[in-house]
Amino acid sequence: MSTLYTEDEMTAILTMTDEDLLEYFLFRIAEMDEVCGLKQGPHWITREIKEQHTLPVWPFKSFAAMTAIDEWQHLKPVAESIEFFMYRILNKQIEQGVMIEIMPRKTGAGCLISPQRLLNYLEDMRDSSECMVGD
Repeated sequence: MSTLYTEDEMTAILTMTDEDLLEYFLFRIAEMDEVCGLKQGPHWITREIKEQHTLPVWPFKSFAAMTAIDEWQHLKPVAESIEFFMYRILNKQIEQGVMIEIMPRKTGAGCLISPQRLLNYLEDMRDSSECMVGD
């Protein structure tokens, strides 16, 4: 899919609060119908932040690619459907106790959210859009 962000958006993202970052992420993945991450071989990568394992995710493959530098330069940006992400990736993270890290920043961690809470948000978004289509 094509990227639908502007240079102004990129600048704004750098200063967003965690709440704003979460809202932006949810809006964009709903629009694109995909969630992006970085893979090493067949596995999405995780990293440790303050003794907590996290799974970094982005709304655009190009955002993930921009972070594939330094120790991540060998990683491959990937995009998965929201459905696959919800029921395969998030469920696995719930089982393993891994937090979701939304859009890591150059200056530090992205917005940290439990996989169960993110799954609940995504299911609510899906349910509300299904209601709107039938109305």
